[in-house]
Amino acid sequence: MNNRAAAFLGVLLLSALLATVPIRTVHSSPPHTIPPIVTTEWLNTHLGMENLVVIDIRSPEDYNASHIPGAINVPSYLWYTNPPFGMEVPWMEMPPEDYLFKLLGNNSITEDSLVVVVGSTSGILTPVPLALYNTATVTRVAMTLLYAGVKNVAILDGGFDKWVADGYPTESGAVTPTPVTYSGTIKSDMLVDKQYVASKIGEAIIIDARDLEVYLGFIQEPWCARVGHIPTARSFPTPWLWNLNINATDGTVIYGTYKNTGILKAFADCIVGTNKSMEIIVYCGVGGYASTMYFVLSEVLNYTNVKVYDGSAQEWTSDFTLPVVYEDLGYDFMQLQDDYNQLQSDYENLQNSYTQLQNNVTQLQSTIAQLQSSYTQLQNSYNQLQSNYTYLRNSYTQLQRDYTDLKAKCDELTNLMYIFIATTIIFVISTVYLAIKIRKKG
Repeated sequence: MNNRAAAFLGVLLLSALLATVPIRTVHSSPPHTIPPIVTTEWLNTHLGMENLVVIDIRSPEDYNASHIPGAINVPSYLWYTNPPFGMEVPWMEMPPEDYLFKLLGNNSITEDSLVVVVGSTSGILTPVPLALYNTATVTRVAMTLLYAGVKNVAILDGGFDKWVADGYPTESGAVTPTPVTYSGTIKSDMLVDKQYVASKIGEAIIIDARDLEVYLGFIQEPWCARVGHIPTARSFPTPWLWNLNINATDGTVIYGTYKNTGILKAFADCIVGTNKSMEIIVYCGVGGYASTMYFVLSEVLNYTNVKVYDGSAQEWTSDFTLPVVYEDLGYDFMQLQDDYNQLQSDYENLQNSYTQLQNNVTQLQSTIAQLQSSYTQLQNSYNQLQSNYTYLRNSYTQLQRDYTDLKAKCDELTNLMYIFIATTIIFVISTVYLAIKIRKKG
């Protein structure tokens, strides 16, 4: 195995360790009035907070059916612009300033508002990971609010799905916002273009927030013209930031939440580095995952010089004058995939054998239970027979005693009868003798 393959395996092992080993939570202290990631408990407690605006970015149909009390519906598709499909790239770009300011003002948002963005974090994972895209869309809106100059922007951890799962109150129907005039300041230095990125190769830390297989060039996303990544870019897959609550029945995501700050910091320290002022440029496929990486690095972990290449890999790979690189790990990856498939097959065989053994044990336990029941019945029958035998034996003994007593009495009566008969005979003989004797004298 070559060095790059070993490095690839090292990254995988590191991610597994960081995801399973408990890490002490590090509490950051960003200059926010509200935390950048709020829990459902926090939001439920602070719903009446002054200047709080809850923005629900789900579809109008889902919002009208049920939403957090007081939340205003501003669907996600209003927060970015797309060119006509198939006509040009890139997609998911920042809207014009005048449009954005009007959108904010029409929905009661000022630069001093405390905005909590609520979306969906549920959905399928295959064949398209809609649950992950939904979760990333929440930070896309949050990043747009920060870009527009809103000072305090937070996202609801777990989204509306976790709010419902935690049993907090909801309401239906639309909430009508009170229009205001928005007059924030655009953070134009947040976004960079492809020329800027090209000039920073080898200088800035470039973070590729796509899945590792895409970064390595094993998979080509449909919106990219080529496989691979920007030279010197480091892989930091956005899905590593999330914990997914999976439905065991159908494999869909019930809701997704962010890993604790300690784990996020450990990932960032290892991949990005500990220098919080170093220039960092993040990108992804079209701008969704990159927004999540930006939000975590800048708002949660307090890196102070984070920029977003909004055109991302879609724009970069479409410009064939710009370089891309990919890792020569195809053979090693396929070998690992084969080994994994073999292990998976062996595991399934062992699982089947284990299940069969469990069934056999269950059958044996059932047979033992039946035998135990039969034995108990036989034992009860034996005990009953023994009881009957004891009763009969006692009765027999009693009869024997009664017989002996009766026999003794019978013998005694027989003797008395013999004596009586003998006495009677003697009496009769004596009487006859005396009678004869008296007659002779007379």
